[in-house]
Amino acid sequence: MHTVTPTLETLIRPRLLVTAARHALTEYHRATLLPRLLGLPIGRKLPNPTEALTMLLSRERAMEQARRHHDASWRAADHVAVITALLHEANALDQRRLTPAPDSASQDEAKSREHAPAHP
Repeated sequence: MHTVTPTLETLIRPRLLVTAARHALTEYHRATLLPRLLGLPIGRKLPNPTEALTMLLSRERAMEQARRHHDASWRAADHVAVITALLHEANALDQRRLTPAPDSASQDEAKSREHAPAHP
């Protein structure tokens, strides 16, 4: 998990691809697009953001290599879609890290209040 974020932060890609991916974030639907981008079978549970980032980084590296070698199989739209997914998963991972885990003591206290008899 610790190696994904530094790797993502050091990616250098053409500005046009990254700008297009940022604009595409508003239309990104994880449940629909992620399985297609990762080649997951229908009905398979989606990976967590860390696993998805690792898989997407691998796919993006292959696309970048194809782009740099002028491979005819490279498609800009597919590359933008993968970068969009990378941005989305990185944002989701950051949100997870920023959201504090509920304190178990406060959870126990809330449960005890729920089950306590009401006083008239």
